[in-house]
Amino acid sequence: MMQKEVLNLEEASELLGVSTKTLLKILREEEVPARKIGREWRFSRQALLQWLASGNSLAYTTAAEQGVKEYFDQVAPSYHETRVQQYSKDFCDLVFAQVPLAPEMVVADIGCGTGYLTKALAERVEKVTGVDASTEMLAIAHREMAQANLTNVELVNAEAAHLPFPAGSFDLVFASLLLHHISDPVEVLTEFHRVLKTNGQVVIIDVNEHQHHWVKTEKHDLWLGFSPAELAEWLQEAGFREVHVQDLGCDCYTTNSQGRAAQIKMLIATGRKPAA
Repeated sequence: MMQKEVLNLEEASELLGVSTKTLLKILREEEVPARKIGREWRFSRQALLQWLASGNSLAYTTAAEQGVKEYFDQVAPSYHETRVQQYSKDFCDLVFAQVPLAPEMVVADIGCGTGYLTKALAERVEKVTGVDASTEMLAIAHREMAQANLTNVELVNAEAAHLPFPAGSFDLVFASLLLHHISDPVEVLTEFHRVLKTNGQVVIIDVNEHQHHWVKTEKHDLWLGFSPAELAEWLQEAGFREVHVQDLGCDCYTTNSQGRAAQIKMLIATGRKPAA
């Protein structure tokens, strides 16, 4: 049977081996050879296969995440003040209202940056381990913890996908505004699952899906946010149960080099590591 040269959305998804939902997200975020005719997407089989063949996995992952690290090393001196401005003043209260903390807890803050959330956690629990891939960010976090006289914080330079901790190390794992800088969120969520104790909880705070494409070049975002369904599906794939995703009740504010502002709704997602 002769293969169709012009494909609809469902046929293109089948050719690429992804769901139509995934392909629609890729269409919004990447330059895919396609045309919209009326309300329907149409694809050239040959063009899709050429687009697929021209990809480079190292360029797509390693180089992209290296760019993220270099960006945060560069902006570290001004980032702490910028991040505080991005959040509403009651950001931590909104988070902790949905994630009860106990004084005896051992907590990890992955992608801790300059320690904004780390410091708030350390005031409420027994110990916090802050992890970040940027040495410049961690240098500022060290200064922040010292100024606050917090002695229950350990700061570690590491990648989120390769945490240097034994399995079952933490009661809680937080990741605030990290996942949209990660090329493979499920890989990272699976690593969070590994380092959590049984019945331990993961807390993901990130931005809802949006169309501010300039954040990819100016802020080195690898994803234009996430839908609640997407986050829930990925958490379940990583092994979490009792998964809940909802609006945080707080927006993230950011601006580009031309002064264009973006106000993006934030999500909070939680899941629990079940007994084996």
